[in-house]
Amino acid sequence: VDKSLALLHELASGYSSGKALLKLDVVVFALQHHGPGPFPFLTQSGNPRHRTAFYTTLTRILLTDDNGPLEFDVFMAPLVPVVQNLSALLSNPLLVSTPGAAREEAKLLLMGALRDLRGVAVGTANRRAYGMLFEWIYPDYLSMLTRAAEIWWNDSDVTTPLLKLMGELVHNKCQRIFFECSSPNGILLFREASGLLVAYGRRILAGAPNTYKDKYKGVAACLSLLSRALGGGYVNFGVFGLYGDGALTDALDVVLQLALSIPLSELMAYPKVMRAYFPFQEILCHNHTAYLCRLSSPAFFQILGNIQHGLKCANPPHDISVSSECASALYHLVEFHFRASKRDAPALAALDAHLQSNPRLMGSLLALLMESVVYDECPNQWALSRPMLGLILTSPEAYEAIKQQMVDAAPSEAQAPMLAAFERLMTGVQRNLESRNRDKFTQNLTTFRHDVKTLLNP
Repeated sequence: VDKSLALLHELASGYSSGKALLKLDVVVFALQHHGPGPFPFLTQSGNPRHRTAFYTTLTRILLTDDNGPLEFDVFMAPLVPVVQNLSALLSNPLLVSTPGAAREEAKLLLMGALRDLRGVAVGTANRRAYGMLFEWIYPDYLSMLTRAAEIWWNDSDVTTPLLKLMGELVHNKCQRIFFECSSPNGILLFREASGLLVAYGRRILAGAPNTYKDKYKGVAACLSLLSRALGGGYVNFGVFGLYGDGALTDALDVVLQLALSIPLSELMAYPKVMRAYFPFQEILCHNHTAYLCRLSSPAFFQILGNIQHGLKCANPPHDISVSSECASALYHLVEFHFRASKRDAPALAALDAHLQSNPRLMGSLLALLMESVVYDECPNQWALSRPMLGLILTSPEAYEAIKQQMVDAAPSEAQAPMLAAFERLMTGVQRNLESRNRDKFTQNLTTFRHDVKTLLNP
């Protein structure tokens, strides 16, 4: 089965071969009659990923030609009775209170449908295709995902495909999600995602054991889901605060609590969790800096501590993307502090209160970045240089102290040349964070790094 699906997928990926497949009667039959009857492998317990791959390939074949033999609704017709049956089952209160054969049957049906629908969602790679899927799934069927999370929140066999399906639906890959300016669909989609995250997350926080299967895997899926929704560019998030809608803050609160409930050692020990957390942290610092600043001091300093730890992962065998994402997150926070917009006065006051309670924090971050750039291999020097200028401008005393420490630590014959190298580092650099000025600082930093390395290793 695996090899057959791989071959079919490869054929469907080619433009000419995909169109040729559409002319085959057996393929047209599969597009009209997909399901466990004609394809019994779909019901085998060991084939969950095959279901997703099968429906992804079918969807790509269907969408190869806009004037193909089938309409999208005809292709989705075999799935309609399945999701309608599921919707009716999930609305039955007895399903929750009476565990038994009926509940187990509903669970198996749900797991299969979730994987099938995710396969369809993965296969919709352009605006036209995604628009047809969204019209089909919303509002009739999307709300049942939240209900499923409320029932099976502690069963990873259900929640994993459930969260992955919603994560795929909010993923704006290839700019496929596009709604007209007068359409509320982007907001409605996010509200559904928020409802699912809150329903699942609050229950996990209340009673899930701290194991990968029971908690961390689901947290990683939540982080990925929310990162995709926040970075999709199809939702005006200012609307939620303007009209008193708690969908955004509720989702941020719950997912951030989930993330911060994982000890840093555990976070770094599981690559999938780590790769989901740091992009979320970056987008939080970039697009929702005011929210971040208004967090409690313990939560704020835990996030900054994670950033500080991630900055140390700048050299192999660490994942270099982690340090780059942490540097980007720190840059956005420092930029927010430096620019000091009047409209963000409450958030800036909260940020100042945080920094006053730990006045050495920014200086320690600058020292860490300076040491990484100067003394380590630092393959991502450009990424690490981004927050450095902002830290120098906002913490000049810390910069002067670091400069003096590095000069004093150098051999006596290299101290004067190193001091001169520090002076050249800021030559031509203005007191702003405009792109041209940042580029000038990065150029100077490259020269500075070379000069210092030459002095210390003649």
